[in-house]
Amino acid sequence: MPSICIDPGHGAEDSGAVGTNGLFESLAVLDIGLMVRDILRPHMDVIMTREDDTFVSLPERCRVANNADVDIFVSIHLNSATNADANGFEVFTSGSDESVRLAGNVLNAHALTFKNQRNRGVKKQSFHVLVNTAMPAILWEGCFLSNRQEAEWAADDSVRVSMAQAIADGVLAYFGIAESNQELTLEERVVRIENHLGL
Repeated sequence: MPSICIDPGHGAEDSGAVGTNGLFESLAVLDIGLMVRDILRPHMDVIMTREDDTFVSLPERCRVANNADVDIFVSIHLNSATNADANGFEVFTSGSDESVRLAGNVLNAHALTFKNQRNRGVKKQSFHVLVNTAMPAILWEGCFLSNRQEAEWAADDSVRVSMAQAIADGVLAYFGIAESNQELTLEERVVRIENHLGL
């Protein structure tokens, strides 16, 4: 069975980006990461770098993934820029062939889900968690919290559900796993995620 380390960025005193509406990146990406975990668990072994609002250092995030010897590493973030008009989604990679393939799968799944959002593409970047993990690793940036419209959009529970499903769909595609539930309506997906989370 394949394995994945899901890494919700930031946490606790490290809030990451803060939306114009007060949305903390650390909390939003934890929510998304936990949903990705629950979608993928029937298909693969899943470990998390954090499952609550705690701080985990970058070296520790890498250590967790490397010690578990997982097949892939997916770090989940929401973006920020000094230019308030910056918008869209992108996926970063260290540049290895397999990480680029993984990034492409996740990017394409996101693009299919959010057809009207700007696709900024796959980019190479030497982020700590990308260059210090021993497996194909990507860092997903779902939108810009510094953009008022995207921050309000990301605050919507149903949007984060769809973001989580898109990441999971991309991971499943990378491993060649067909998920029978990919054709669920948004409402059905919300119910399924709520059931997973015991809400």
